[in-house]
Amino acid sequence: MIRALLLMLVITSSVAAKQPQSFTLGMSSATQGPAKDIGLALGLGAQLYFDRHNRENESFKINLVHLNDGYEPLNTVANTRRLIELYEVDALFGYMGTPTTTAILDLVRKQQVPLLFPYTGAQSFRLSKNEFIIHLRNSYEHEAIAQAKYLKSKGAKNIALLVQADEFGLEAGNSLITAMKGQGLNVTNTARFRRNSTDIESAIKVLFSTPVDAVALVGTYSPVGEFINKAHEQGHSPLYTAMSFTSQASLSSLIKHHSIVMVTEVVADPLTCQQGLCSLFKEDLTQAGVVAPNRLHFEGYLNAYATTKIIDFCQTRSSNLQQCIISYGSRVVRNDPDLTALFKLNEKVGDNVYQVMLN
Repeated sequence: MIRALLLMLVITSSVAAKQPQSFTLGMSSATQGPAKDIGLALGLGAQLYFDRHNRENESFKINLVHLNDGYEPLNTVANTRRLIELYEVDALFGYMGTPTTTAILDLVRKQQVPLLFPYTGAQSFRLSKNEFIIHLRNSYEHEAIAQAKYLKSKGAKNIALLVQADEFGLEAGNSLITAMKGQGLNVTNTARFRRNSTDIESAIKVLFSTPVDAVALVGTYSPVGEFINKAHEQGHSPLYTAMSFTSQASLSSLIKHHSIVMVTEVVADPLTCQQGLCSLFKEDLTQAGVVAPNRLHFEGYLNAYATTKIIDFCQTRSSNLQQCIISYGSRVVRNDPDLTALFKLNEKVGDNVYQVMLN
């Protein structure tokens, strides 16, 4: 009897030892409201890769907890506290937006919880004091330089700015002003609108009160699309540029009239790229029944892939996962050839983004 019990204990211990370790990630983004297309697509793309990883990997599993914040900073702070205190997440992941991420910086810095791959190009997040943030996408400064070069190549001289009235508008707007001046372009007027609104009538009056050749747009797809449509209906047809955050896929479906719009994107087109991750992405999309894939899905997918690579690196090298992610996460990303190629991480500034025409 004793021998049998001992044998059962050995077998049970052996089975328990083979159970994969589990890591929990916390994500806060808009899954409802006027910017929901962005958060939903990023979350879906990430979950597709985590599902693949969990099916195929025996050493560790990933659990993603995704909460809605409606792209409002106060909600993001509440979600972050809940993720850290209630869900006890190992890392934060895929947060959406500059104002929302700004709102949690002090909390995350105090807790020393890593934040992986926020959907923002804010340069301030790349400062050394924010070493707990790990990035994949290039910054708004890089997108701004590409937009300024494009507008100069098209003969534009006078540029107006439409910017969201928050930290996103401030960071991206300042990057655009600097980039335009660097190309010898004149920034005429700047108009602002409230986040999560499409109240842009006054902005149209301000921006077209003097002649302009182009308007650089900083906002989500709903107000940007509304501005382009209403400006056209009032007889204005300038060149337009928009940031990757706008979401090219959602914006293109909103534009009602022929307009020349160039969107800077930071990641490759998943339907035409040739890297192995592109093939995996398309395979997982087909199995999941996603009929209209876009760059947002792909960026979320790549964020998830990069996260598993970092955790795989850290779990065998350090007993402190969070500190290892902070210390080595960026290095792991930069050493991955597929990620480097798909995000143009090694190309010179101005050439390290993709230009997508909507016309």
